[in-house]
Amino acid sequence: MKKEISYNMGKRIFEMASRPLRSKQEVILLLLYTIRMFDVDELISESKSVKVAISINKMNRIFYILESKIFSMQFPFYLEITGEKISRIYDMKTGLNMDSMLLSTLIGIFEKTKTNNYSFDNFFDEIVHSENNLQNVNMEQLWEIVKFISTYDLGYLRYDYDKEHQNGLLHPVNHLDVYLDTAATCKIGLEKPIDYEVLKDILDTTTNCCFLKI
Repeated sequence: MKKEISYNMGKRIFEMASRPLRSKQEVILLLLYTIRMFDVDELISESKSVKVAISINKMNRIFYILESKIFSMQFPFYLEITGEKISRIYDMKTGLNMDSMLLSTLIGIFEKTKTNNYSFDNFFDEIVHSENNLQNVNMEQLWEIVKFISTYDLGYLRYDYDKEHQNGLLHPVNHLDVYLDTAATCKIGLEKPIDYEVLKDILDTTTNCCFLKI
């Protein structure tokens, strides 16, 4: 059964989503801050053009919809929906709820991993230290979640409407950017703009495929 939940994009999420994402750590932090934003419990109205949406389907995906770009990644956790609201977000393997305390701990860990002088030993020291501040969460569970979100496949895809950097067929105004790492990315030009519904359909494995003209 398909379902979709949409939220207003808070100021911090808007600022993070508007900047170019250069690393997996940045994407993970955006995701964690977004989940924490859900606690605000402010469902979006149909008139809003900037929003965060979770499409719950065979492939659960989170979408960030802005005026000049839309990007999406696989949502790594499980959701329970009550009515039109998310009532629970949890990790399947550990069974832990992604509550405000756990989210703040994970954000703290991944904020520190962004620094260039952060070592492997520092990383585990942070997990051990963080365990002491959490109730009903042991180090093994915390490590399982950190390991999972560090290694899961993002399935990142972005649609851009980019007149500023337009360069003929090398960088068309409308295009899809596939993959996050610039060393691995590829660009697919589009003949015309697309909207959220079209991008969602492209990523939906339960609908008919879209085809490239070659």
